[in-house]
Amino acid sequence: MLKYEKNPKIIQKHALKEVEEKTDLSHLSSLEKELAQHIVIASGDLTIVDDLRISENAIEKSFEAFEEGFDLLCDTDMVAAGIKQKYLADEPICLINKANVISQAKSSKLSRSMVAVELWKPYLADSCVVIGKESTALFRLIEILKETKKDEENAKTPALIIAMPVGCSGASESKSYLWKHHEDIDIPCITILGNLGGSDVATMTMNTLLKMYQARLDKQKA
Repeated sequence: MLKYEKNPKIIQKHALKEVEEKTDLSHLSSLEKELAQHIVIASGDLTIVDDLRISENAIEKSFEAFEEGFDLLCDTDMVAAGIKQKYLADEPICLINKANVISQAKSSKLSRSMVAVELWKPYLADSCVVIGKESTALFRLIEILKETKKDEENAKTPALIIAMPVGCSGASESKSYLWKHHEDIDIPCITILGNLGGSDVATMTMNTLLKMYQARLDKQKA
């Protein structure tokens, strides 16, 4: 009979210990370090921390959004399904497989993710955006935000962008562009440069932020 650890708490403890021992997170704040550990575990790649980028105050800004209430915008159904519902007041918004998105994408010859992002506009204000797959969604989102930045008085912008498209066609370029320009559009972001990332890592990032926020609330009540 195979012998292996079955207790999820012990498995998690061992995983965190391995990350602690084999990665250098000394340059991160305590909150960033906690988040980074879970991102490394989700990716299964101890070197991914080298490409992890967390903008200044991104975690605190996400907590502010959680406190005030927020719309959660996801690029794919897989990302939306991976977010733990117990931490959310409302269902995540994912439009990529809606009939109107599919028809508009065909007629416009654009990707469904680009069309879906266009339909995010009414929900963007103080939202949290999680992109785990679609690089064109990230590119189009940045375009929209740069356009709305011109009208600062009426601009509707997210509180946080978690951007982790994965792959060899546009993924690296879209994340690099976000990181270079996130200060221009004045939006905190968490991303992984290069080709790595994916839905699992993106959802783990969001779930960890939600869990960290809940832990803070519990501590305040104690």
